[in-house]
Amino acid sequence: MQAIRSMAFCTAASMIAAAAALTTDIARADEKNPTIAVAMKTQVQRRWAFDVAAMEREAKKHGAKLIVQWANDDPALQASQVENLLSQKPDALIIVPVDSQAAGRIVRSAHDQGVPVIGYDVGITTARLDYFLMRNNKRVGELQAEGALKMAPKGTFALVKGDPGNDVAQAIAKEYDARILNNNNVKVVFNQFIRGWDPKAALSNAENVLSAQADKVDGFVTANDGMALGISQALKARGLAGKVYLSGLDADAANLQLIAQGVQTMSVWTDLDDAGSSAVKAAVAFARKQKPSHMTEVDLGAGKVPTHLVKVIPVTKDSLCSFISKDAPKGWVTEADVFGAGKSPCR
Repeated sequence: MQAIRSMAFCTAASMIAAAAALTTDIARADEKNPTIAVAMKTQVQRRWAFDVAAMEREAKKHGAKLIVQWANDDPALQASQVENLLSQKPDALIIVPVDSQAAGRIVRSAHDQGVPVIGYDVGITTARLDYFLMRNNKRVGELQAEGALKMAPKGTFALVKGDPGNDVAQAIAKEYDARILNNNNVKVVFNQFIRGWDPKAALSNAENVLSAQADKVDGFVTANDGMALGISQALKARGLAGKVYLSGLDADAANLQLIAQGVQTMSVWTDLDDAGSSAVKAAVAFARKQKPSHMTEVDLGAGKVPTHLVKVIPVTKDSLCSFISKDAPKGWVTEADVFGAGKSPCR
């Protein structure tokens, strides 16, 4: 009887050990091939497809699976989508929030389920993220302001800032203030945020500024390419194209055309490959119970968050060819898009 009991005990112990080993193997398999949920803000701007493409390339290198949802700028839809994503037991969540404040509930819900959250490009102010990837917006503002001062060290400038509720716009604007607004050698005749980064509002304001100053304005230090497009219309209408400094951000094809024509002075490109790949690297590190590397820490309102600053580069008329051939991701823009068919100076 004792022998039978011993055999039963050994069998039970073996079964428990086997079950534990199986659980461990499954956990290791999950760590080896993690699932990453991705909650994207919108598909309206074409850049976001390039962000996701970069994520997918990096995920493939690590054997990771991405599950991507697009919220189409609807915060309620994004909350519902993330709830669905979390039900699929991902190892990490990457999110571009539609609403930086409302998304705090999403972060807390993910944390309640043991899922680390990686903020992407747009910050979340009401809950502490586990990791954040953001464009080096300080450097964007520096590049745009430095370009204006290089062109007119004692000039008259209009500061056309982005949406006042957007953390990207605020970070860029701080550099305008530090380098131009507080510069005693220059004159600032316009200094306003533009709600929604609205190109039409930027155009209207530019027309008013030019009229008030009798066209004697040396530069429009402008936070993004959309508003720069609007302002370029005002400059063209008054015969000032190429005579007034005009900055932007995003290196959109239409603005690259303006740079080639000499209407827009510069734009700033965000390295989307660096952004997308770094987000996935962080997600994979969390899945494997590792700490992702970071450059700095940023307090978005709920405590300091380890942060990766995505590289940015200036794009000017002199660097257009290099940008098209080397810096822009495949499919972003072609020489024909910028210079016209058969007219490229790059060859």
